[in-house]
Amino acid sequence: MDVVFNGEVAILIIGLCSILKSDPGLEMYGSSEDRCIEDSTSGVNSQNQELELSDSFLGKRVRHCRSCKAYIRGLDHHCPAFGNCIGQKNYILFVILLVGFIITEGSYVACSTQFASKFGIFNGTMSETSLFANLAVSTTTFSILQLVWQVPFLTWHAYCICFNIRTDEWINWKKYPEFQFVDQSQPGQSCREVRFTNPYDRGILQNVKEFLALTG
Repeated sequence: MDVVFNGEVAILIIGLCSILKSDPGLEMYGSSEDRCIEDSTSGVNSQNQELELSDSFLGKRVRHCRSCKAYIRGLDHHCPAFGNCIGQKNYILFVILLVGFIITEGSYVACSTQFASKFGIFNGTMSETSLFANLAVSTTTFSILQLVWQVPFLTWHAYCICFNIRTDEWINWKKYPEFQFVDQSQPGQSCREVRFTNPYDRGILQNVKEFLALTG
């Protein structure tokens, strides 16, 4: 069990280093001179940039990340933990890392629980001031807290994969015309209802195949 756990940690470290320096799918928008002008403009102009993407960019699902101040193909979200955007080119790696974290933390909880039961840490037979006891309790608690949010987070991304939607698109769908369906069933009304529609949803099987085929 120790060998398996150490192997999981080693793989996670390699994956973490890879995603920190990975290209999420950076797209260039305009000339270098245009980008210099855009970077020096106000926040209002920065917001307008997001609405001025060409049709070809929309077809590629290129979105603007305010944190990176860059255009990312297939942007899901900006990950503060990794300090990088999660986009089309590193989305698979991100999901694999998330699964790896859950498996590793689950394994650690199992190992630490077994260790605690063997030495009587949880039932108070070991000295409360023991370094090993405090370390086992604190790290186990931390791992459980991580699992509490990581498992729902993975569930959300499984939903996104199955229905071919990105987190940014789900939250900001009103900014993207292709996700807006105008209900014209009642033409006499002055205010038409705008509903959410997903033009990229081609069925769960095809959506999963498209996710597995993401290469950039």
